[in-house]
Amino acid sequence: MIVLHRRAPGSVQPVVHVSADVPTDAAELLCGAILAAVRRNGRCRLALSGGSTPGPIFAWLRDHLPAAIYPQLCVTWADERVLPCAPRSAGDWQAFDPDSNLRLAYDRWLAHVPIDTRHVLPMALSDDARAETLRFGRAFRQQFDGAIDVALLGVGPDGHVASLFPGHPGCDVDDLCLAVHDSPKPPAERITLALPVLDRARVVVVAATGANKAAILGEAWTGASGGDRLPVARVRGGGDLHWVIDRAAATGIVAAAMAQTEGEP
Repeated sequence: MIVLHRRAPGSVQPVVHVSADVPTDAAELLCGAILAAVRRNGRCRLALSGGSTPGPIFAWLRDHLPAAIYPQLCVTWADERVLPCAPRSAGDWQAFDPDSNLRLAYDRWLAHVPIDTRHVLPMALSDDARAETLRFGRAFRQQFDGAIDVALLGVGPDGHVASLFPGHPGCDVDDLCLAVHDSPKPPAERITLALPVLDRARVVVVAATGANKAAILGEAWTGASGGDRLPVARVRGGGDLHWVIDRAAATGIVAAAMAQTEGEP
């Protein structure tokens, strides 16, 4: 793994890890952050992402996160797709739609470890986005004190994170969470943590792969062409911010870093 950029004091740029094994390197960072939060606070409030990238990360955590940590681990999601489901409880994960972010996390990780389901907070227990946003917001305030310690995020080719899309008014909501009724990616209805909640997480790990992410990550890293307004650039983390990306996704950042170096006296 190559660390392309180290975050300087006062900087909002991330530590960029150019990795040949994104799932393992991202999972190791998450594991360290979870253990540190438990040592510091007696618990870790963790928000997970969905999509294709997290599956192998979840599998690594399933196999490597110490079992003794689970009584202190509280899990929720950065966002969720609002899909038909009728679970009897938070632990009834097989009742959730196969495309839900919760189902992925249970399939690859949570169903195989000794986590107390009372410490798992689903975002959507039905397909009523408005009602579920209100329910989740109340529960998030009560069970998580309205904050998270560690977040795992993905990033889209347009620079979106969670279900916060570029130019969407939801990016400027100053609240705990919100419903998104017009997502440009299906399904249209989603629930997402608000940007200030993600931004205040002590440790944020953004994992991304593929050449289709290279241009947008380069813009977000440099701030060029309005890149500093992209959702991925606006999540700065309250302590440590890490982008773990493969070589294909890093090409835009590498080009910008080389140009920056050549311009220095």
